[in-house]
Amino acid sequence: RSIGESPQFEEVTPLQKVTQQKRNLVVDLVLGASLSALYAVFRAVPTFPMFAIPGASFRAGDIVAPLYGIILGPLVGPLAVAFGTIIGFFVGAPPVFLGLDFLPATMCATVVGLATRRRRREAILLNIGLILAFLSLPFAPTLIQVGSYQVPYVWLHLLGLAVLASPVASRAVHALSDDWTAQIESSSRNYRDQFLAILVLAFIGTLAQHVAGGIITQAVVGLNFNLVPGAGRFETWQAFWTFVFWIYPGERTIIALAATAIAAPVVIVLKFSRLTQHLPRMKKP
Repeated sequence: RSIGESPQFEEVTPLQKVTQQKRNLVVDLVLGASLSALYAVFRAVPTFPMFAIPGASFRAGDIVAPLYGIILGPLVGPLAVAFGTIIGFFVGAPPVFLGLDFLPATMCATVVGLATRRRRREAILLNIGLILAFLSLPFAPTLIQVGSYQVPYVWLHLLGLAVLASPVASRAVHALSDDWTAQIESSSRNYRDQFLAILVLAFIGTLAQHVAGGIITQAVVGLNFNLVPGAGRFETWQAFWTFVFWIYPGERTIIALAATAIAAPVVIVLKFSRLTQHLPRMKKP
């Protein structure tokens, strides 16, 4: 090209594409390994108690799981959570469910990661599969008596599934992904949109986390040990699920709000500093 000629876009060769893919893979692996170690620290930090299981408490890792799905996507994010949980077994957070403790937060990161990468169909199918798997196990709850009515135990999960399939989730994903590789504009409206978008996704993710926790509780405590959770507080599984029915909406709300309070500032800072350019990409609208 001559000196006076205007610059033209150069075609990307197959070799350049392969080189870029390898570079992205290396970056993803480094991010995943680094954040796995950080997640192990979060797993060692207790937050508030699990009221249905005496002596147990939610961990900070339960709260940051949606953030891992947002920034790392549906593959690297869950892997970082899983490896971080396993590392945590040896640094202050020993396993409770025969080593399957990584599954709930991993499902949360997977659902959020799929949704943010515009793969909501897969996220919806995964949610449906989790709910059906939970209800198909022999210790699953039946309808819960609420006054003169009988309410499905999974009513809030069905609501979360409806939100995931609705334009609300679509707008939340759009708010996060439309400027993922560009610097976010500094305005109160943009910051509000980021907070609301992450709140929607954290709500959906923490419900997936909850139902996955119900699956491993039935599998480990019920099928493996033939016991009822609660260290003798409940005589039957139905009594246990009835107690959980009244408290899990509050627990999920607290976790979603806490997750948003942590994740939203992190995402805003990453966007403002353009560090999102080095993270797994989101598909453009």
